[in-house]
Amino acid sequence: MAPAVLQVIVSTPWLLTSFFLGFLKALLPHTRPAPEWSINQAVRVRLVRLILQYWSLLRVGDSMTLKPGQERDRFKVVTPRSPKLYQGQLYDKEITPKPVGVTWTPAEPASRAGIMVALHFHGGAFVIGSGRDHDTGFFAKAFTKNMGCTHVCTPQYRLSSHPHSWFPAQLQDAVTSYIHLLRDCSIPPEQIIISGDSAGGNLVLGLMRYIHEFGGELDIPAPAGVALWSPWVDVEAALHQDMALSPNYGTDYLNRNFGYWGASTVTNDGKIDPAGPYLSPLHHPFKIDVPMYVNAGSREVLYEDICELALRYRDAGCKVSLDVSEGCPHDFLLLGPRMGFTQAGHMAARKANRFFHREGSQGHPYVIERAKMSSPPSYDAIIVGAGISGINAAYRLQSASLTYTILEARSSLGIRCDSDIYSFGFTWSPWTKEEVMPSGQQIKEYVTRSAHEQGIDQHMRFKHAVTKANWNGETKMWEVHAAVKGEEETLLFTSRFLFLGTGYYDYDTPLQTTIPGIDKFGGKVIHPQFWPKDYDYTDKEVVVIGSGATAVTVLPAMTDKAKRVTMLQRSPTYIMTRRNKSPLQNALFAFLPTMFAHFLNRMFYILTSILTTWFCRTFPGAAKALVRSLTVSQLPPSIKHDPHFKPRYNPWEQRFCASMDGDFFQALRGGKADIVTDTIKQVTEKSIELESGASLHPDVIVTATGLKLKFGGGVSMSVDGKPINLSEMFAWKSAMIQDVPNMLFLTGYETASWTLGADVNMHMFLHLLREMKKRNAQVAVPRVSKPMKEVSMMKLKSTYFKVGGHVFPKGGQGQWEPKADYLTDLAGAKWGDVVTDMEFS
Repeated sequence: MAPAVLQVIVSTPWLLTSFFLGFLKALLPHTRPAPEWSINQAVRVRLVRLILQYWSLLRVGDSMTLKPGQERDRFKVVTPRSPKLYQGQLYDKEITPKPVGVTWTPAEPASRAGIMVALHFHGGAFVIGSGRDHDTGFFAKAFTKNMGCTHVCTPQYRLSSHPHSWFPAQLQDAVTSYIHLLRDCSIPPEQIIISGDSAGGNLVLGLMRYIHEFGGELDIPAPAGVALWSPWVDVEAALHQDMALSPNYGTDYLNRNFGYWGASTVTNDGKIDPAGPYLSPLHHPFKIDVPMYVNAGSREVLYEDICELALRYRDAGCKVSLDVSEGCPHDFLLLGPRMGFTQAGHMAARKANRFFHREGSQGHPYVIERAKMSSPPSYDAIIVGAGISGINAAYRLQSASLTYTILEARSSLGIRCDSDIYSFGFTWSPWTKEEVMPSGQQIKEYVTRSAHEQGIDQHMRFKHAVTKANWNGETKMWEVHAAVKGEEETLLFTSRFLFLGTGYYDYDTPLQTTIPGIDKFGGKVIHPQFWPKDYDYTDKEVVVIGSGATAVTVLPAMTDKAKRVTMLQRSPTYIMTRRNKSPLQNALFAFLPTMFAHFLNRMFYILTSILTTWFCRTFPGAAKALVRSLTVSQLPPSIKHDPHFKPRYNPWEQRFCASMDGDFFQALRGGKADIVTDTIKQVTEKSIELESGASLHPDVIVTATGLKLKFGGGVSMSVDGKPINLSEMFAWKSAMIQDVPNMLFLTGYETASWTLGADVNMHMFLHLLREMKKRNAQVAVPRVSKPMKEVSMMKLKSTYFKVGGHVFPKGGQGQWEPKADYLTDLAGAKWGDVVTDMEFS
């Protein structure tokens, strides 16, 4: 206790100064945290915030007693039933079911006929609250007056601020209370609504999950419905994320210390997994078979989590109604009278009443009612694409305290990489494993972990395919339409800025290459982009058509089971062996702090890439000779360098292909792989006839002929309803499009990692954003000020660039020049000119 008191003494000058400044701001409407608040509300919210800050520093939970107190005969003590009722996550050798005190309002029902009971669990981050009149009295009166409930039962569950009362103590008490209504009070489940505010909402979802998992086995039926009020649905976030980054942190009374106190104690200082389904239900949606009403205050820090919860549980098949109470802070129904939100609390209860007793009885669909929001979901930014560039963009936006959402057409993260992980990965999330070019699964795990640690995954909406986006000049907002898989109607989102993090590959349609007679082939034809699941190619003759990165990867990967794998190429490419593990890398991580070691490794690979590209383009003859020497040293005697490894172009006119630890050459030396350089004359039912007169007789043909290019994910773009063709426009700093307001696209480098270029664009945006704030501008539009010569944004001569390069915007001169190299572009993005050819308004 002494350290806590000392911390209070030290913090008091800052707390009181902050409160006093907040009080002064509350005197004028335009300086209040929320302009729609009255002076009474603004001052009261600040006062509650101050009290909660002191409470968080002292860390003293409410006292607990099973004596009746002022509630008298309305207070009952409930004894747990059979231990067999507490299974799964509820079973704990140390934490066992205990008696629970419950308070009835207006009194315990004398008859079961014609009643509706709300079993309500109070909030308080699991560390404060009691379920008594002074705590939940307003809730209980609002329910009985407005929500159609005749009786309210509020349990006094164990608080994690007390010794030996961490999870699952609270959920055990919730089960005890619900079973008491069912079996001791003989109240039918269809006459019970389970309700909870804040941490109590977390408990409600935990109780419903327990019923979902064990209800049938233990004869615990589901209630008539569920009501959640400002539910706290991500306990882990309170441990690892900074609540102050929320755009509503200034309009709420919650503080980061309070959330951390609750999360750390309920998880027994992290010994219990905070990310599990019972403590962080946001990330573990499941189907709840009863109607679920969810209420959020538009000014609370948990607002985005709550909206996301409603969407995810709807997608899981739940009947959800989301109601947003405009201008309200967190859990205003619990503290309504104390903060001046009494009427808002009564109104929210009436809306819940309409949902449960009117819409439900008439069989209306239970959906997320977007019409109850003031407008479609609106953000500072919408990111299209949850790839690595989209996630990095989210991190940069989050660091600038901008609100955002990520719309992704696929059902999960999808990552494609042909660069080293240090330059491909994030600057802000270290890669600590040994592999320099890890597998796709390893990269996916790394990206998923990185997004989760920063809370970015909470902002992702999978199965949301953006179909069109229109800039509305009147509202100065982007209107983005997304088709949700499995639903007929598209959803509308709005934002100030739009980011295209879609990459440049078409993942739905492969590059169409003419192979004469391929449709007549009697064996299996596979395009790597759509590899059949669990396809068995054991003891089969395989021909891989192509010479790019995919073919170079597929050939050694198939030699383990195939009888023989032949790479058939029309023209060779440069193939370089790369070591997948680096002694230097391991030494750096062994002796240096993780982030510093990651930085040094990252700079090593970035500089190596820049110098290699410079050498190849400045001294092409020497580069050719060096590559030839290295290649010849790895080839078996049966395979000659010419013509199989003698490209028609100079090094880095097309991308190099990487052979990890020389696996491609090892496969050739092993005798189960071969390479043929020739042109296909005709594919027959059983063979591939070549122009040279030779024939190949495969069982399987793998068409590794490249990927089709698509810019901007194929989104239909318009400005004030007028369609625009991005490929006909110039690109300002390879980041924004001529005459298109507040839109950025994220592109990388041809000769280096894609992520590097995408991150350069984000640094440029943050620089531009600072300039906009300085000018008090809401809109930035690139304008071409004079005629200029067109140049290609992409300089590589690869086939897929030649065929599909026209989909990209055009490059020019000055501010319109394509990217050069990472270090030069990064300096320009952070400190360069963002004013020339830019119109602000």
